[in-house]
Amino acid sequence: MKINSLESGQSTRTRSLQLRRFLNYLTNYSVIMLLFLLISCSEINTTNTTTIYKYWSGTDPVSDIELLQGQYWQSAHWTGEYVMYLKFKSTGQWWDTFLKKEHLLIDKTNWTLPADAPSWFIPPKNVIRFGNVDVDGFDQGSRYFRDPLTQVCYIYEIQL
Repeated sequence: MKINSLESGQSTRTRSLQLRRFLNYLTNYSVIMLLFLLISCSEINTTNTTTIYKYWSGTDPVSDIELLQGQYWQSAHWTGEYVMYLKFKSTGQWWDTFLKKEHLLIDKTNWTLPADAPSWFIPPKNVIRFGNVDVDGFDQGSRYFRDPLTQVCYIYEIQL
């Protein structure tokens, strides 16, 4: 669309119509972008275990899992920062597959439960704690717990 110069035989009226169309296009585009930014910038806070599982795994809960309790927060930013606490019961097969897929190893480091953990998120003394430190030694603090007697799992996952 040529706006800056009149082509031979082009009237001022034609140029005015082109300019008006261009400005309408810019206005519509700006409104759409503004709406997108406003809608996509809403914080997520939920304790619905099914919803939390979906946010976390990207799928519906499988039959190998019985969801018990959860808490999930996601920032309003496009960066996808979140903190999740999830308590569930799983089969041994599901847990073993999960450990392999996520490359989780038994964690024997000193680790402290975050101060903002929900009151129900208290892994028993006999749980086995797992973690994953990346190649550079970076660790945000996510931990995965499983009680071998009750098969109850506790997941604390943080992405900041």
